[in-house]
Amino acid sequence: MEEIKTTFNGKDGNGSLVLYANPFDNGKKFYGRFKRDVLSMENLFSRVQQKNPGTDAIIINTGLSYIKREILVALKEGKAVNLMDLGELYIAATGSTASDSASDIADLSLAVKFSASPILRDSIANVSISNVVFSDTAPVISKIFNWFTGEETTQLTAGKNVILEGKRLKLGTENSGVYLAPVDEKGMYNDDESTWIDCTSLVRLNTPKKIDFYLPETATIGLHYVIVIKSTYTKGSSKQRSEPVYTYSDVVTIVA
Repeated sequence: MEEIKTTFNGKDGNGSLVLYANPFDNGKKFYGRFKRDVLSMENLFSRVQQKNPGTDAIIINTGLSYIKREILVALKEGKAVNLMDLGELYIAATGSTASDSASDIADLSLAVKFSASPILRDSIANVSISNVVFSDTAPVISKIFNWFTGEETTQLTAGKNVILEGKRLKLGTENSGVYLAPVDEKGMYNDDESTWIDCTSLVRLNTPKKIDFYLPETATIGLHYVIVIKSTYTKGSSKQRSEPVYTYSDVVTIVA
């Protein structure tokens, strides 16, 4: 997808950016996360009715439920779907295989992706940043260990333990977790949380300085990921953060 360059526009901007220090970069670089304010279908119905008085929300909701059903059917049939000219929802192959046999594609997997249309890209061309926050309270991953080999490394053995060391790593009790976010061929992680592999139930040690968890079976050998810690934990307090903070590891590879 084509990237849209953004600018800082002070009080006239319409987006917020949180910058997290990259502990693996000696140049003190930061990576950003655009703060999401998600509109539900009910929110969208309300907007439509405000601009178009008399619109029947029940009819719209019924029609959309039919469309959603047909979109899912089309994807099950292996088809791509054009979503109201906003872009295409499609099935893509991920990973790679060393085999030259058509019957041996075990190293490949399928994922649902979205390709934005020019109309959609143009619609965000004027989005600018009104608020930039440098986060110094987010978790920090400073070391990654392969428990099976006992080495500090980004090569992680499938099905075995991973040990993370750092600061403020402890997970909260709500809206927190450890995930594997897929990385594409350019080394960029997918920030769509629905594509992340959830490892939270496999955590066996959860402390501010160390997290120990198993790699799930869904972590595919040969594929690349970043480890994501999402936490609402607040040190020395029984209260949880209203919004989770995130941190991302260096790119890791699953090996046999």
